[in-house]
Amino acid sequence: MVAKMIGKNIASTYAKLEKLTMLAKKRTLFDDRPQEIQELTYIIKGDLNALNQHIARLQEISKDQRRTVSGKHLVSHSSNMVLALQSKLASMSTDFKQILEVRTENLKHQKSRRDQFGQAPVSISSVSPATAKQGSLLLSEENQEVSIDMSSANDTSPLLGGGSTSQRIQTQQQLAIYDESDNYVQQRAETMQNIESTIVELGGIFQQLAHMVKEQEEIVERIDTNIQDAELNIEAAHGEILKYFQSVSKNRWLMIKIFGVLIFFFIFFIVFMT
Repeated sequence: MVAKMIGKNIASTYAKLEKLTMLAKKRTLFDDRPQEIQELTYIIKGDLNALNQHIARLQEISKDQRRTVSGKHLVSHSSNMVLALQSKLASMSTDFKQILEVRTENLKHQKSRRDQFGQAPVSISSVSPATAKQGSLLLSEENQEVSIDMSSANDTSPLLGGGSTSQRIQTQQQLAIYDESDNYVQQRAETMQNIESTIVELGGIFQQLAHMVKEQEEIVERIDTNIQDAELNIEAAHGEILKYFQSVSKNRWLMIKIFGVLIFFFIFFIVFMT
């Protein structure tokens, strides 16, 4: 039952992995779905951890069977089943790691294209310190500032140090673009950190799998040694059976000879005594 459940979960995780592969390989900014990719990454990571725990539990069950069950065929089948599930999990974990690496490369590619063809004409260094500090005030009072009479365009602004309304609006737009770009960079940085931490966790899964595979390898080697010993014992038993058969055959011929001699004397006595 445990192996059947693990098989179903592996098939389900493979389907999610294929969907993540399709999303992660998209390199365009307009077709990118970071939220969906992040959710799938989190779900698949949890599935891999759960599968690893289930396979470890199945391995413990297999060990208990080796101690209690005498049938070597059943023990060998159980060990082979655990090895097959471990192999599938290792292959799936490797694919997941490769997909995350592809996603990382695509994020770097998107960042370079955004830096190259970005719409922000100026950097934050082109905005005065006073404007940067009071950017939120400018954004909150945008409607009031736009409605100022044009006759007061020559008056000095307490916020911009003498700039006109059009200059204030342009500065507000620049600050909004900078905030949007800064949020984008921050989101991409968090995504990269999540991918790196996921790859590190996958390394832990690989280590656990390597340990379990090593244990299974030792078990298979012991089973193979037992099978070889059994073959030697069977050959020795076959030799003993042949020796016994030859001995019985010789005894049979001896009994036939003795029986023939007895018949001969019996006939002799009957013929000559009568």
